Amino acid sequence: MKIEETENIAKKWIIDMWGKPDLSLVDTLVDSNYKPEWIHMDKKGPELIKHEIQHFRSIFPDLKHEIIEIHGEKKKIWVRYKAIGTHKGRSWGFLPTNKTVEFEVAAILYVSGGKVIDLWESFCFYDVLAELGVLPPFWDLHKHLLDYKPK
Repeated sequence: MKIEETENIAKKWIIDMWGKPDLSLVDTLVDSNYKPEWIHMDKKGPELIKHEIQHFRSIFPDLKHEIIEIHGEKKKIWVRYKAIGTHKGRSWGFLPTNKTVEFEVAAILYVSGGKVIDLWESFCFYDVLAELGVLPPFWDLHKHLLDYKPK
């Protein structure tokens, strides 16, 4: 594939499929064998992505994505993007906070035959939960340990 084509796939993946969300794109962008190792659920392919989008949208219904930088290659795309959304749904054991959170994500989408076959993605989940106020900031975490004795 040409670099412009792979970058276009990533833009559709992040901005349209996840950001709007446009679930009609899932079948055209996701390979039927898509199942990243780090996602532990019994679904794969388009069914997995549809489930993820619907679940994440139940937590952050107004979630928006903005690409900060993108670099396509013939078989993969490196993307750094920003996500912003309001915590309106219950998940991870926490009630909705109605707070808006903004975080950056680094992703590598692997492409074959015009579809995403694998994904590596990283963001600091702890920071998201701390920003929502459901966990203490990492630098104050020690204060919440059982053996903590202030100096």
